[in-house]
Amino acid sequence: MLTAGSTPGARAEWHASRAENLCTRGARYVTGSDIVRVSRALALEPWHVTQTAPAAADDPTGILTDGGRRRVNLRLANGPQGCLFLLRTSGGLGHCGIGELAPVSCRAFPAQLGEGASPAPRNPADGAPRLSERDLDQETLAEAKRGWAADRDDWFDVVKRWNALPDESGSDDEPDIRVFQRYLLETYTAREAETAKSGEAAS
Repeated sequence: MLTAGSTPGARAEWHASRAENLCTRGARYVTGSDIVRVSRALALEPWHVTQTAPAAADDPTGILTDGGRRRVNLRLANGPQGCLFLLRTSGGLGHCGIGELAPVSCRAFPAQLGEGASPAPRNPADGAPRLSERDLDQETLAEAKRGWAADRDDWFDVVKRWNALPDESGSDDEPDIRVFQRYLLETYTAREAETAKSGEAAS
């Protein structure tokens, strides 16, 4: 989200700040679009790159599992150092291993795109933000916020539709969160096909 003309020092500070304040904890907010994009690009099933976390009863991203007895949301999986995709150089510097594939909420750091996004990091010495939204390319950030809002609304809709379905729990060897993730992939594939058909009809 920094401009191409940003100084190497500014870019380095942004990467270091994101790695220490976001990546070491893992992405807290991802959308269905983020999950589908990452899993497709890496040719992996979504459950290889995600994990669940308990969700509040009023969380619009809360996915009902276990016959409605549990509500969870999906996040990028964490490893020993934080986010599964956090890479460390030999000098200990952190860097995102998936770059532009990363969730929009990660790429827009330290901007808060909405509830669940990370706040601007604080400098432990004086409590002041090291970076803020003002340090980012405002045009690119505004575009990211618009795209994120659309992705978020789609994500809310997918989860709401799933939660309204009759119980489709998986078997003992396939947890129902995997069934949900298959549903997620199918839903996004169907939407893309419909969009493509609409585009062809309009041309």
